[in-house]
Amino acid sequence: MKKHKLGVCVPYRNREEHLNKFIPIVSKFLKERDIDFKIYFGHQVDDKLFNRGAMKNVAAKHAFEDGCDYIVWHDIDMVPEDDSCDYSYPSDVPQHIAVNISQSDYMLKYEQYFGGAVVFTKEQAEATNGYSNDYWDWGMEDDDLFWRCVKEDMVNTTTLDYHKEKTIAEFNGTSSFIKIPNRFGNVLNNSHTISILVNSAQQIEKVAIWLIGDGNRRFVEYPIFRKPGYDWGISFNNSRAYTAMLWSANKDQIYQWFKRYEGEWTWVTMVVDTGSNNMHFYLNGRESSARNGTGTSSPITFNSPLKHYGSEPYYIGRTPSVLGYEPNAFFKGKISDIKFWNRALTQTEISNLHNLHPTDNLILHYDFENIDNKNQKVIDSNDGVNGTFYNVEFKKEKISIPYVILPHRKNGRFLCLPHQTEGLITVGGIDKWAKGETTARNERRYVLEMQQDKIDYKNDGLSTLKYELVNIEELDENSVMINVKL
Repeated sequence: MKKHKLGVCVPYRNREEHLNKFIPIVSKFLKERDIDFKIYFGHQVDDKLFNRGAMKNVAAKHAFEDGCDYIVWHDIDMVPEDDSCDYSYPSDVPQHIAVNISQSDYMLKYEQYFGGAVVFTKEQAEATNGYSNDYWDWGMEDDDLFWRCVKEDMVNTTTLDYHKEKTIAEFNGTSSFIKIPNRFGNVLNNSHTISILVNSAQQIEKVAIWLIGDGNRRFVEYPIFRKPGYDWGISFNNSRAYTAMLWSANKDQIYQWFKRYEGEWTWVTMVVDTGSNNMHFYLNGRESSARNGTGTSSPITFNSPLKHYGSEPYYIGRTPSVLGYEPNAFFKGKISDIKFWNRALTQTEISNLHNLHPTDNLILHYDFENIDNKNQKVIDSNDGVNGTFYNVEFKKEKISIPYVILPHRKNGRFLCLPHQTEGLITVGGIDKWAKGETTARNERRYVLEMQQDKIDYKNDGLSTLKYELVNIEELDENSVMINVKL
């Protein structure tokens, strides 16, 4: 059997202290595990801003030319600690191995973190085209590489066991909504559950996606299902999160959220239990968690009693609490199913909603399979609480419900060598990028261009890498420094 050769590809500039630790630690680790390897440092020696992605590409290009058939793109400030760090050949898909890192108390930095050390075959690197060459200074090049893996179907995407063709209601973000007569009594100040199968869109034409580095950023919640006044209900916002909110009788807001990309079918469920004074929030049947910055920690406790509402209607896709021209007046996206109970569903019931929904205490069910177009009515398949629709389109669509898209991982334990943070810092209670505008520019490029399919990654990466080779230095029998100018 052919023995694979590993290229350890490291971006480098002005990190001599780390260099002197990295080479002996990593070399010893790989030799003890009988891995054929060579370390390649992509060293940018010009006076331009540092470009980590391009330096990783430089190192990878030389590794492949030297006969390496797989590589690990590796940060110089992370070193393996034990056998959990698996540098073996990744036959099927790229593997993220720097998962449990000391800098984050041996947890992930964030849920889709794809940095530190990632292992690719030559073919996988060529398919993704490596790193972008257009992220300068600090930030986002690792996220960009992860998104390339998403586009190449090289990530861990699991779905709920729910694959159906259904009628969906499509909302245009400017004038679409459904008005529901209030025949539910005082349900909102007692135990209740609302569950919605929804696919939300961003409305960049109104308000940009919320970015950390945007000094003029604006936060907007788009109404999915609302009771106006002190608005109760479920929303999607421009920071890419679903939110649930209700109010106490003293006008205290009770609020939860979890992260979710636009354009993904999602089962969103809010449970209010006035017996235990708890509010629960669920993503695809799983309770929201604060781990890795993905949401609030559910459940949260509230002070009862809850606010009493009057006889005003409920709304799907809009809130009359603001004027119609305001950006947060209307929802844009698709809804396939809405269910409303006047009791708190159990965890078991919620985890199985995609297969079977309980009918006891069900007070509203819109599945959009029965529409009265003549009278513009959405027919309630439960108790006849029919809604009136305005400018809503109904069409058939095949629905698949993904869980969170994640990298394929091997849970390696890595030690982070000390250095000053270049990422997210908090100043005066506000999160900011330590590098300021350069990272903010990278954030805009990744979120507003790469993730919105405005960049052709096949023409930005390994295949289009341009640089001036100054020289190659032999550091030891297994390590070289590739000095280049961009």
